[in-house]
Amino acid sequence: MSRRNRGAAGTTFVNNVRGPTSALTSFLNERGIRRANPAPAPPVATPPENQDDNEDNDDDEPASPPNHTASSSSSSTPAPATSSRPTRTARLTRGRNLPARSTGVSQSNEADGVDDGSDSSDSDEDDDSDSDNKNLIPIAISASTTRAVRTTRSRVAVVVASSSSSNAVASSSTAKAKAAASKKRPRKKDASDDSDDEDFHDITGHITRSNFSHKGRMPQGSNKIVFCSRCRARFTIKAGTTPAVDEDDGGLLCPTCAGTESPGPSKNALPKAKPVKRARRKAQKAEIECQIPSLQDLCIQKIANSIEDVEAFGDISDLSLDKICKIISRNRSLNADTLQLFLDSRHNELTLYDCTDITAVGLQNIAQFCPNLRSLKLKLCGRITNEVMDYYIEHLTKLTSLMLIGPILILEHTYITLFETIGERFEKFELKGSSRFSLKAIKALCDSCPNITHLRLGDCNLMDDEWLEPIAGLTKLKSLRIRNPEPDKLTTPAVVKLIQVVGSGLEELELKGCNGLTDEVLVDAIRPCCVRVERLNLSGCEELTTDGVEALFKEWSVNPGLAYVNLENCVMLKDEALMAVTEHSGDRLEELNLSGMDELTKDALRTLTRCVNLIELDASWVRAMDDDTMEQLVDAAPRLAKVTVWGDHRLTECCSSRKGLRVVGREGDYVDLRFL
Repeated sequence: MSRRNRGAAGTTFVNNVRGPTSALTSFLNERGIRRANPAPAPPVATPPENQDDNEDNDDDEPASPPNHTASSSSSSTPAPATSSRPTRTARLTRGRNLPARSTGVSQSNEADGVDDGSDSSDSDEDDDSDSDNKNLIPIAISASTTRAVRTTRSRVAVVVASSSSSNAVASSSTAKAKAAASKKRPRKKDASDDSDDEDFHDITGHITRSNFSHKGRMPQGSNKIVFCSRCRARFTIKAGTTPAVDEDDGGLLCPTCAGTESPGPSKNALPKAKPVKRARRKAQKAEIECQIPSLQDLCIQKIANSIEDVEAFGDISDLSLDKICKIISRNRSLNADTLQLFLDSRHNELTLYDCTDITAVGLQNIAQFCPNLRSLKLKLCGRITNEVMDYYIEHLTKLTSLMLIGPILILEHTYITLFETIGERFEKFELKGSSRFSLKAIKALCDSCPNITHLRLGDCNLMDDEWLEPIAGLTKLKSLRIRNPEPDKLTTPAVVKLIQVVGSGLEELELKGCNGLTDEVLVDAIRPCCVRVERLNLSGCEELTTDGVEALFKEWSVNPGLAYVNLENCVMLKDEALMAVTEHSGDRLEELNLSGMDELTKDALRTLTRCVNLIELDASWVRAMDDDTMEQLVDAAPRLAKVTVWGDHRLTECCSSRKGLRVVGREGDYVDLRFL
């Protein structure tokens, strides 16, 4: 924009100063509205007779072209100050045929330095003929507008004729309506957006959650997901199509291995069925409902999360109290302060699942506030000392069952004193994670407590074959658990001798982690002696073979059947072993653990349909488990409540399910571990 500075003697100079255009100026230029020519200089600088002459010239002459002004300003002779008025007025109102309302023009504010909004580009556009400017009428500026311009020096109020105003308002309203309509209409996705998304997926290999659709992921109708017998890749068999069959093994082939893009429709294919969405939705709803906790569980969880603010539980059942203890133990909130909420003289049993943050004084308070305890279970009790155990021996006069997990500070003589004091009333003893429990202590237990019915020893570093001799003297044993002894400390002959003595009364036998045992334990000890065993745990016994397990269950006529079998990580067992188990105990089996038995095939897993009373199954890392096997198992076992399938990649999201059944570890599923 150019700014004219008026000097002395009524001369005008052009300094050609340019700057940024304001938003108001841009808006007026777009709408074709321009402000009128400023009024002439005050009468003080111009004689009255000259001013009258100039006004007469303005009325008679049309506006001169702008190049005259530029040439006059560049010449050495100064031009009169009013010579540019007709030209500027004509330029500002060019193209508007307006009726003349007033020919009077207010005095100019040019002396105040107000910008006139003209620039060099405007002067270039005004090089038109004189005939275009004959019908142009200058726009009048009121006195109030002049005062506003002088005051703000940035705003100009232009009073235009009625026809011009209506055209401007109509054009502006039309533009606003178009802008509003463009905002309301959603932007359509063009090809560039698709290409960008494809490039992003190709680079990262990740699809955003907004583009994820469970409907698009699940096959519709009677579609089925199977695995190729050659490349082991997953592919979908669409409804009404027949996939290619491998001539070698009779398995199904994917389109890539078959050499075709997609399996063609068979001649005898039935018409394509409509998608059965309702059945799948019911199955998905059943899976979700089985994971939703009850109102009681939600209240218990709320109390457990705010355990620091609870002063007392009041009247609460033992089951709810145990659930709260589990939650706060998992949150590591069980300490000496929160322990007081669980101590009551009316309690006969107490189980603390994590005593890590409970001090020795807090552990001692258990015997002080609960003197009537008959069963005490302390897990992770690394802070319990000999003094605390002596306090228990003195005050817990009704104690018949004791479980200690991780008592690393208790010495040998304290155990001996405990067994001698309790004596014949001691019935259950479980010890795990102690390196100071020795042969003398186990002899004191067997000699002083002959009525022991449940003996469970695990992770005792000093355990060897000599320990089994005094245990053989416990003729009333119903449950015997030996877990994770040191390698090569327990031999097969010593274990066989022990089971032959106490096996007739055992209802539960566990030899977990005894990796040195062979098939002789199964054939010579368990099969002839354990006639009442209902729970058998042989997990981690890697030396056991298929022939030994098959011989045990096929010829085990003296045993009516097992309710619990654990063969976890028995890696040498094959199909015949599982077939023998299901044939012998299929009617009574309720829990079965096959985790890590990778040698099993689909034929062996199909025999699980014999287990009609099965409640819980762990088939993790059994690669042969697939959708067909799961479907048959679900149909055959109506009581099945939980199936663990970690690492079974052939089990897809299309496998059968029902209300009350939890499938844990399936690929692509989200499982809230809080409710498992």
